[in-house]
Amino acid sequence: MTLPNARPWRGGIGQAPIEHFVMQSPVHLPRNATLIPSEGQHYTQTLRYRHAKLQTTRLLALFLLFAGQAGSSTVAAGFSDAMRPFLKSHCYDCHGNSEPEGDLDLTRFDGGMDSSDLVDRWTRIYDRIARGEMPPKEMPRPAVSEVEAMLAWISPRLTQADRAQREVVHRRLNREEYQNTVHDLLLIDTELKPFLPEDQIAGGFDNNGEALAISTEQMEAYLEAAQFAIEAAIVRGNPPITETVTADSIKEVKPYFGKSYELVDDRIVTFMVSKSTYSKIATRTQPVPTRGRYRFSFEAATRNSSRPLTFLVDAAGQVRYYEAAAEPTAFEFEAVMPAKGIVQFHAIGLPEWVNDPVQNKSPGIGFGPVTISGPLYDAWPPASHQRLVGSVDLDNATQADAEMLLRAFMRRAFRRPASDAEVNRYLALINERLAAGRSFDQALQVGYASVLCSPNFLYLAETNGSPSERISDLELASRLSYFLWSSLPDDELLQLAAAGRLSDREVLASQVNRMLRDSRIERFIDNFTGQWLRLREIDETTPDSKLFPEFDDYVKHSMIWETQAFFRKLLSEDGSIDLFLDSDFAMLNRRLAEHYGLPEVQGAELRPVSLPAESVRGGVLTQAAVLKVTANGTNTSPVVRGVWALENILGKHVPPPPGSVAAIEPDIRGTTTVREQLEKHRDSESCRVCHQYIDPPGFALESFDPVGRFRTNYIRFQVNPQFADKGWGRLVEGAAVDPSGMWSTGETFDDIRGFKKMLLAHRDDFARCLTEKLFTYGLGREMGFSDRAEIERVAELTRNPKHGLRSLVREIVLSPTFSQR
Repeated sequence: MTLPNARPWRGGIGQAPIEHFVMQSPVHLPRNATLIPSEGQHYTQTLRYRHAKLQTTRLLALFLLFAGQAGSSTVAAGFSDAMRPFLKSHCYDCHGNSEPEGDLDLTRFDGGMDSSDLVDRWTRIYDRIARGEMPPKEMPRPAVSEVEAMLAWISPRLTQADRAQREVVHRRLNREEYQNTVHDLLLIDTELKPFLPEDQIAGGFDNNGEALAISTEQMEAYLEAAQFAIEAAIVRGNPPITETVTADSIKEVKPYFGKSYELVDDRIVTFMVSKSTYSKIATRTQPVPTRGRYRFSFEAATRNSSRPLTFLVDAAGQVRYYEAAAEPTAFEFEAVMPAKGIVQFHAIGLPEWVNDPVQNKSPGIGFGPVTISGPLYDAWPPASHQRLVGSVDLDNATQADAEMLLRAFMRRAFRRPASDAEVNRYLALINERLAAGRSFDQALQVGYASVLCSPNFLYLAETNGSPSERISDLELASRLSYFLWSSLPDDELLQLAAAGRLSDREVLASQVNRMLRDSRIERFIDNFTGQWLRLREIDETTPDSKLFPEFDDYVKHSMIWETQAFFRKLLSEDGSIDLFLDSDFAMLNRRLAEHYGLPEVQGAELRPVSLPAESVRGGVLTQAAVLKVTANGTNTSPVVRGVWALENILGKHVPPPPGSVAAIEPDIRGTTTVREQLEKHRDSESCRVCHQYIDPPGFALESFDPVGRFRTNYIRFQVNPQFADKGWGRLVEGAAVDPSGMWSTGETFDDIRGFKKMLLAHRDDFARCLTEKLFTYGLGREMGFSDRAEIERVAELTRNPKHGLRSLVREIVLSPTFSQR
């Protein structure tokens, strides 16, 4: 069984058919799963996991949909007596005629909940009735006792049905987790994500097991990434020589001295920002000779400016921002560079063009020569080599050495001890290469690469069992480490798990505290905020340069840093989660304070800054990154921002609009406001049901433009008819922004300040939302009706002012739900 066109192993080891790297170990498929080959293909050419139970459920859902929900196979006991009278009195008028509202014909329901489709429908029915949305307010209202009786009948049955429908899905590592895991396993820093395709998203996160399918192409990508990583980890020969050299840009810039550049005290002064990614001030004369870690040192100072000026350092794509002052300041940083990599310097915030800047003494930034030292290493062989080879002499190694190294590697890679049968399966691959005359390290690399392509590495496998059963301590260690570190457990966590000590609540809590203090928690901050608050979408739109000429990469990066720094502060200090809704401080640097129109802040680093009384800022809703990702670069939509706030702050799912409903688009003439269009839109009952929730937060956020600045009027670009062919024109004010609104409860607000106060008055909705988001991310699955009681219990703990974000994360890990399948 061979794979056509299998890729050869790097370094001339020869053909390595992919089934050697995948099928040599038993494939632990998800519960009730089958491996289905495509027509005329081998099993190894498809490698697609099909969940038989899930397929059956979806087919049943489709059957019920087309059959008009014609009743489940099992009639729920007591439905006719307990539920039918209520539905007949209060629901059948709208959901029992020939054209039922929302295509929901309740006359065909018999109380059955034995499919995922029916569980979803009953959940929506439960929620609409519990929130008082149904029956509609203009219809006769049922007695409170009737509603309570109905909900009491549904709740336990729906809880049981949801738990029964949940299947244990063994989820694959996503590309972020894969790279982190390989980095921590091999102790390397080589970029691996470019090898792998983007992951799909389900339930708002890309670590959801339901969305992490696998394909032949992906398996080939894993093999290539594994080979590349292992080759980077194992070194040969003598250590590279660390050298120190000096680079300057005088030769390239010299023709422009006295014109657009100036040389002052050996510093090359630039007075303009570069329109491209190319900078004449760079280390181009001394590119680094080999890949590795290098230290760069230089001086910078402003010219003709009493105020600090910002500049950017681009180290082979790794961007850093600094501020130069009038007095020369020494700067130093380290970066992992590719072979022939260079560092470039760019001024930020200066004009794109200045006429005769030297003569006119324009403000500028001067950069001195750059001292480059490297490649740097702490030891030789490096830690990565020692992790994979240990003290074994590669020239005199034996099969016993191979087994010892392989067994230790597999224990770390599989996050558990490997059985003798598993070790022997991979050891056979190594012995085959040795028998064929390959060197020991070449043969060992084949075994290591096959381990990194095994389902035991690529999947967070958990033993089969019912959803309510507790997972093992070793499985819990992996679940915890991928929650907080997006990577495999470290030795301490694995040792405690192997000893069965993670079952001890105090031990588990101490491990959470330890992991929250570790630098790897930055991965959690980046991944969770990037998806919960959609920060990863920051580059999906580009602000119109005519409307927002001051927007640049520096303010864009500062936006992301602000939200991450805000989350980090609450996490490290156990700050109240209410601060997400409103706060009296913000995390700012000079550029962001200018962008917000706040008093000046010193430096490029973000720090907590007290906000003026009655400031519109504070909390995440008014942070520029959030406001940018919920706009399209030219204008804003209350609908888009309203839906974002409902789903990510208040935890309410918003269904897509009916296909027959036209979208709301801003009037570029400025004669009709979006609010006026939405008022007409809400005349329709089918639209009003959702827009009574969508519009209020959307209206409140209209006070902010697409790049997150506060505004009182809309603006538009008016083209000058005389220069229409060149697109010249000017910005003009449009209609006044009306940020007032009324919540579905009848509560009103005048602006974003009033809206945030209203959110705080209903902070329990946000507490449940954030708790559910954290559970979803931590467990890699969507939460169902049967999870609600535990979500409610954990969220309730945040009412205690001493129980902030850090405590919330800890309580989620200590929750029985986190330890169940």
